[in-house]
Amino acid sequence: MVDGFGHGNSSAVGPGNLPESSWTAAKIAARFWKFYREKTSTRAITRLQFAEHIGYLLFLKLDHERARRSSRFARTPVAPADAWPNLVLLSGDALHAGLYSLMQELGNQALVDHPERQTASMVFRDAQPWPLDRMAELAKLITEEIDPYQWRAVPQAALGQAFSSLLRDCAEDIDRKIDTGQTLTPVPVLNAVNKVLGVGPDDIVIDPACGTGTTLIAAYKAMQSRDRSAIAGADLDPQMCRLATMNILLNTGRPFSDPAPVRLADTLTRKDPIVRAETGVKPTVAICNPPFKSNGVVPDATMRDDFLAYGDFPTNFLQHLMVTLPQGTRVAVFVPDGVLFGSGAATTVRRTLLKTCAVHTLLRLPTGLFHRKGVKSNILFFTVSTPRPNGKAVTQNLWVYDARTGNHHTNTGNPVVEEDFDDFIAACLPETGLTGRTESERFRRYEVDDLLARPRTSLDLSAHLTPGLEDLGSPGEIAFEVASQLEEAAAYFRKVAEALP
Repeated sequence: MVDGFGHGNSSAVGPGNLPESSWTAAKIAARFWKFYREKTSTRAITRLQFAEHIGYLLFLKLDHERARRSSRFARTPVAPADAWPNLVLLSGDALHAGLYSLMQELGNQALVDHPERQTASMVFRDAQPWPLDRMAELAKLITEEIDPYQWRAVPQAALGQAFSSLLRDCAEDIDRKIDTGQTLTPVPVLNAVNKVLGVGPDDIVIDPACGTGTTLIAAYKAMQSRDRSAIAGADLDPQMCRLATMNILLNTGRPFSDPAPVRLADTLTRKDPIVRAETGVKPTVAICNPPFKSNGVVPDATMRDDFLAYGDFPTNFLQHLMVTLPQGTRVAVFVPDGVLFGSGAATTVRRTLLKTCAVHTLLRLPTGLFHRKGVKSNILFFTVSTPRPNGKAVTQNLWVYDARTGNHHTNTGNPVVEEDFDDFIAACLPETGLTGRTESERFRRYEVDDLLARPRTSLDLSAHLTPGLEDLGSPGEIAFEVASQLEEAAAYFRKVAEALP
């Protein structure tokens, strides 16, 4: 009962006299990080492991609280009866064994006898407790920070934002997951994307590489819809799927007994939008920031016979969206600079995209915007269509907005804010619609015939500004990018060498 936390089981409240119904996201997150700094071994437990266990414990506590409500409002528990009260009583070896057993039971993928555990099976899939020698710290976390409070009384928005904040504070840990190419997308960028796509309450939004679920949560908030099933995602990293599922649950209030909003899957091996295929519901919007590269997974050139060519991960994700989404789907996909001017598969995909889809906007994002150094990113906006019988390109004009030149941001030193994209949104969405767009210093129109005539159909396009040397990034960022490219080239050469006799 400190730092403004109240106590839901008594009339006493902590300093600040704030009951659970008055908690804020900032206070919740600050309280948890205070515990992490002062009462855990930060060398033994990473910030991401800590945040992940907060998710597990909140799931179990909320499930227990909801089952104990008055009969009119009570929900059947997803976890075994009294799972939470029994867990609170354990310590040491018994706590480790008890939590592990509970994780195994709830994470079981055989759901024939427990269809209500679809979401739980994703939250706890492949989950592991902290090491055995950290059980004293886990017991304190349970008995001091989770059990004493009524978490269902905390405002939904505050609880969801607090968990999302915990994950954002784990950016360095997530950035180290280079085996699956994870990165965090800044929320102001996603909010601008939703506005340009016109995401609304009638949309079904998917993200086939959803990471921690930030993209889907931003879309859900933009929808201003009560349909919690209107967002769905997939990822090939089990840990990201666990975190994304919990993140979505806490931000939307989705019942724990509903089907899981996230699936564990390798999107690039499927010939359908994957995240909505089993329901028969067609997506209307797709937003995707795929891995730009991965040290753990290599693109398989034999996995898709509907692909025109096989390239790196961002090229393949762009192509996947182009060939699998239903006609009329509005798409925003993040791509590195190389996808805009690269040869081979990238050239084939760019040319086909212009000819078969209505590609209308390219946003050049600032260098260093993402947490990983050296990443230069862009967002391509297009609407899925079908080829025209006369062979002419579906795209008419591609508008390029330069938010990179003279505009330097990093996730830590100078993070982007909502206002940074006001001019971009205003330029893209004039009152008269797309036809009312006008050129400016940062906004420029390119006719599709001119683009198709460019060498390799390059989309490495500028506006009317002249970039300076500083727009290439700092010397350290440039060196890091060169090293990354050399590492990637070496990996491909190694694969070729292994295939030679």
